[in-house]
Amino acid sequence: MELAEAHPDVVAITAAMCEGTGLVEYARKFPERFFDVGIAEEHGVTFAAGLVKAGFRPYVAIYSTFLQRAHDQIIHDVALQGLPVVFCLDRAGLVGEDGPTHNGVFDIAYLRKVPGLTLMAPRDGREFKKMLYHAYGHRSGPIAIRYPRGAVHEESSSPLKNVIPTPIEHGRSEILREGTDVLLIALGSMVYPAYEAAELLAKQGVEAAVLNARFVKPL
Repeated sequence: MELAEAHPDVVAITAAMCEGTGLVEYARKFPERFFDVGIAEEHGVTFAAGLVKAGFRPYVAIYSTFLQRAHDQIIHDVALQGLPVVFCLDRAGLVGEDGPTHNGVFDIAYLRKVPGLTLMAPRDGREFKKMLYHAYGHRSGPIAIRYPRGAVHEESSSPLKNVIPTPIEHGRSEILREGTDVLLIALGSMVYPAYEAAELLAKQGVEAAVLNARFVKPL
């Protein structure tokens, strides 16, 4: 919503997942810049490609597992045209009570191979916000952000919650903890557990460095 207020070219697209992707308030405030295409992920992705060609900046918010349906359109209608569509992959990873059909476990595999596509994963809500802004400024090809179901980590008791994310540099990781014995490389929602593991190791005399990968592609 902050992006839409600042940039009139921002539009949001979803596929019958308005509530699940948190777009209800956005849809009320920007009805002319919100599109729910129904259970038609393929159309949503191609529609986003057309909007980019018309000068808009579409954010396509679809559950990770259901974006698989539009794999062909991601490649042919977006990536091969080099169009900067922003994909927001909600429910990346395991989803608990949502059930096995909703587990977003394939997106890293099916998106890494897409030519020219950038894939990111934030460690918490603050970094997610930074990535949404970074995605707006990225104009060389599609860019995707994968993030898990549930509450953001700012509400956790981890000491990492007080560590402010550094600015996003395209394709660059972030060192969260220095260490000389071992390096823990983590992505997205696994960054907090990796940091907590490093804290436990330190109590046993093992100094572990922790790296927040941020980017799956480019790596």
